[in-house]
Amino acid sequence: MKKDLLEKIKKRGYWRINFQPLIDTQKFTSLGECKDIVEKNTVELRGWDYPHFPRRRGDDTGLEPGENFYQGWVDWENHKEFWRMYQSGQFIHYLALREDWLEEDSWQQNLHEKIKPMSSLGIIGSVVYQMTEIFEFLSRLGTAGIYDEGVRVSIALHNTENRELWIEDSMRAPFFQPYKTGAQKIEFVKEFTKEQIITSPKDLAFEVIKYIFDRFGWHNPPIETIKKDQDNLLSGRI
Repeated sequence: MKKDLLEKIKKRGYWRINFQPLIDTQKFTSLGECKDIVEKNTVELRGWDYPHFPRRRGDDTGLEPGENFYQGWVDWENHKEFWRMYQSGQFIHYLALREDWLEEDSWQQNLHEKIKPMSSLGIIGSVVYQMTEIFEFLSRLGTAGIYDEGVRVSIALHNTENRELWIEDSMRAPFFQPYKTGAQKIEFVKEFTKEQIITSPKDLAFEVIKYIFDRFGWHNPPIETIKKDQDNLLSGRI
């Protein structure tokens, strides 16, 4: 992995996503299987996959085996992430908030002056779409037989204190009041059965979406709009 990438990610806002099997057994006999399970189940719904699976090696991205895991990483434009899939079936992912790195994004530099690092959280791309992708990926892993005994899911958003919700779509009505959190970290932790993650990934994602918004003081978000955004993402209509 690129030296100091994880430290760079942790300097600003980032997600830490962790899937842990409820029974500690070895799921993969070879490291190649760790790589293959991620590649086969990566979610590609909006132009950037989740988790990002590197297709090349370079100074800004790579894919490599470790002692008992395979890992992938990228540090390109405002995409900064690092993941590992262990032979135990545990998956861990550090994912930088893209709105915190707009100064490195050649496509959205006009937003850099408006959206300062550590100030905002996009409600559509960084919450609704992101949570939906995470649980869709988890569902695919469950279908592949990785979490037959169930799974413990931890999704934590770090460096959130004084961060404010931001509506990225200029065509939508703005908030009438700011929604801001005083929490340094927001973390959702829950155990799910194999059946739950396979049959209800969209609903599980919605539960986390509401949990996150609640901690920003947005206690009554528009449920139908959120579910429509999820449907549009999953059906490729964005």
